[in-house]
Amino acid sequence: MTKTLRSEYLVLFFSILLVAGYNQSLWQGLLETHSDLSLHNVLFLTSCAVFLTAFFNIIFSLLAVKNLLKPVLITIVICSALTSYFMDSYGVMIDANMLQNTVETDTSEALELFNFSFALHLLIWGLLPAWVLYKIDIQHATFFRQATINVFSILMSILAIGLIAAFFYQDYASTFRNHREFRSLINPTNYIHAIDKTIRSQFKQAEIAIVPITQNVKLGAIASKKKHRTITIFVAGEAARAQEFHLNGYARQTTPLLETRENLINFKHVSSCGTATAISLPCMFSMFSRDNYDNDKGHGYESLLDVLAASGTNVLWRDNNSGCKGVCDRVDHEDVAHINIPDFCNDKECFDEVLLNNLEQTVSKSDHDLFIVLHQKGSHGPAYYQRVPKAFEQFTPICQTSELQDCTRQEITNAYDNTVLYTDYVLDKVISFLKAQSDQINTAMIYVSDHGESLGEKNMYLHGAPYFMAPDEQTHVPMIMWLSDAFVSDYHIDRSCVVKKEDNAFSHDNLFHSVLGMLDIVSPENYQSDLDMFDSCKNSSVNKA
Repeated sequence: MTKTLRSEYLVLFFSILLVAGYNQSLWQGLLETHSDLSLHNVLFLTSCAVFLTAFFNIIFSLLAVKNLLKPVLITIVICSALTSYFMDSYGVMIDANMLQNTVETDTSEALELFNFSFALHLLIWGLLPAWVLYKIDIQHATFFRQATINVFSILMSILAIGLIAAFFYQDYASTFRNHREFRSLINPTNYIHAIDKTIRSQFKQAEIAIVPITQNVKLGAIASKKKHRTITIFVAGEAARAQEFHLNGYARQTTPLLETRENLINFKHVSSCGTATAISLPCMFSMFSRDNYDNDKGHGYESLLDVLAASGTNVLWRDNNSGCKGVCDRVDHEDVAHINIPDFCNDKECFDEVLLNNLEQTVSKSDHDLFIVLHQKGSHGPAYYQRVPKAFEQFTPICQTSELQDCTRQEITNAYDNTVLYTDYVLDKVISFLKAQSDQINTAMIYVSDHGESLGEKNMYLHGAPYFMAPDEQTHVPMIMWLSDAFVSDYHIDRSCVVKKEDNAFSHDNLFHSVLGMLDIVSPENYQSDLDMFDSCKNSSVNKA
């Protein structure tokens, strides 16, 4: 039997449902910051519930129009179920950056998040309420009477908000000023704002012509006179956190092969530009520092790869991830994530060794300097166990599901640490490949991750937290270099000088300028020597370590 309900009552009940059922992460955060349940704090938390209910009541009363209200509420309840699952299960926050990262994630990565728990949550909190809303016969009064009712409801809600502000303004100002992340936890305003910001950003980007930065690029005096051509391999890591590298003091031996390598340089204190690939990856190759970077600049200006290409270097991007986020649009690029090579791939994905497949032929086909970017799958979660071949499951037992809430912290950590162990193996193979070429070619490797990863610390998982409150686990990234003897000799680099900087604080801000400085490529309008990690370690005489 179809139930009949007046529109103003439905709006009020729906507002209460949103506040009570779809904002668990917000309530958890508020309870943690007001754990002393004094009378004042209890009244403040109660006022938060009333405030949000009144606010939602205002919004939906404005939409309480016949033939509009029902589809709006059905859409909101399904979308709110989706976002509440990811906020509650993984501790993520919904903002424009997270939405962009989600949109740009490839299908296989996205499917890892769609599991039984997700389906059950969507059924209970999304589809069933949507079905109930669909079956309800919403009763609307005549136009003028309904407008009067809606206005009265809105005025009562405004009055409630005004009274709350009169008694608790200082509490609200203090709470939301000191915990700005709460704004990204209010469901559904968080994703509505994120969608609006993302759409406006996309339209703005579509209208922007690419700004060239390569007008006066040339080789410097050292690069012009070097004896041999150069091959540089830049390995762009994925979701690798520096804390899990034994090279950086981690208790577990996760980097056994790299630690046996001579000429390895390990920078221990490096910060990422962002906490998600969609931001960090283009920022890594941008001339802009994190404080001055935004997506408009990242996609609206030429990047480091364009500068390298303008210098006469052949540039190749090889991708085993979800794409280059626009960085490689103007250079040669290959997607190896879905090729079928039994030694490196299974029916779900390819392991990162596939990035080295046929690399010898790539080198032999060119007689120019080469700059090759290998974009790893790395430690991408939540299905960490799928990132490594069975032979690298050294730390056990492992979490063998993408439903991290069903695993212990130790099982999650074990699975993640195995991905670092495998990355150690892949990087060692890159160095072996380069070392085999180093008799006649200058060779170098740079490895740096795009961002880190949370493994349950502070009840946070994965990555993508707003940068201003992101934990170190998501922003402290590994950065490793290997330079052959021929490279440091031909480019007049004092390797021991660079090694002394291993404990200095660096960030993605340094990459653009350091690569240009390392390869002696002159870009006078863009290069900043104070951000070049090699600037004080080059001289006019030939050095050998």
